[in-house]
Amino acid sequence: MSFNIRHGVNMNEESNLMDILKIIKENKPDLVALQAVDSLITNGKTQFQLRQLAIQTGMHYTYGVAETSESGSQGVGILSAWPVEKSQTITLPSTPGADPKILLCGLIRHSRNLTFRFCNSRLEYASVMDRALQSAYINQMLQGSVQPVVLGMDMGARPNEQPYFSFRKKWQDAAQGSQLETWNEGLPGDRLDYIFVLLNNKVRVKNYKVIKKYPMASDHYPILATVEFW
Repeated sequence: MSFNIRHGVNMNEESNLMDILKIIKENKPDLVALQAVDSLITNGKTQFQLRQLAIQTGMHYTYGVAETSESGSQGVGILSAWPVEKSQTITLPSTPGADPKILLCGLIRHSRNLTFRFCNSRLEYASVMDRALQSAYINQMLQGSVQPVVLGMDMGARPNEQPYFSFRKKWQDAAQGSQLETWNEGLPGDRLDYIFVLLNNKVRVKNYKVIKKYPMASDHYPILATVEFW
């Protein structure tokens, strides 16, 4: 699953963590890439959204900080049904004045015969140039991976736009050909959120769906794909 959770706030500007928890429990993903995740300090107490979700779901987690402030930090997070053996946070290129963005990867040991990387990123919204730079950099960093790679991402770009082009050759788009929008003000074809699989192993995407049961939980819809390695 990949889901931009809007910094833990729904469209009514209230906490959306209960809805996110329902979405995860109802769909039972083994891996979740969450974008726009906060760890905030309020009245001397830290509200770490990712850890709260991990505790409630019983999943393992790893967090990548993109930006810090006096009130805490924000970034991207991974929830996993399996332990995360190692994690790596890579700073993405950006133009002066742009918000910092990162790529977070976790090394997941599924079994004796399968170890893979599950990665997550949220690209710059305000600049097409930054999105294109960041997409190209992520492709460059991951395309030579020895292990299989699954990448969840809020790209902020449609499949007919430049940032997407970096993933056309070496990656399988789990939603290839889908016209289902992934944000709640989008029109058909407005896919901004993606699950990609690196084509360096025997791999296939068995199914894909956009989850619209909780339309007010965020301005993005969660997307879900089943990936098979053999």
